[in-house]
Amino acid sequence: MELLIVFVSIFLSSIALYYIIKYAVRNGINESMLASDEQREESDDDTPQKECPQCEKAHDFDYPKCPHCAHEYETLK
Repeated sequence: MELLIVFVSIFLSSIALYYIIKYAVRNGINESMLASDEQREESDDDTPQKECPQCEKAHDFDYPKCPHCAHEYETLK
C-alpha cells in the first residue's frame, strides 16, 4: 500500500512539474519576444508600420504574422 502511495505522489508531482515548466517556457518566450519588439519600436527605423486587427499593436509592415499575438494575415495568391 505504501508503494502505491509513493508511485501516485511521484506521478502527481511529475504532472505538476510538467505544467510549471510549460507555463514558464511559454511566458519566457513571449516576454523575450516583447522585449525585442520594444527595442525595435524605440529605434529610429523608417520601416512602414501596420496595426494588427486582432491585438491592435503596431509592427513592421512586412511581417507575415503579428509578433505580439501570432495573428496570421491573409496572403494574396
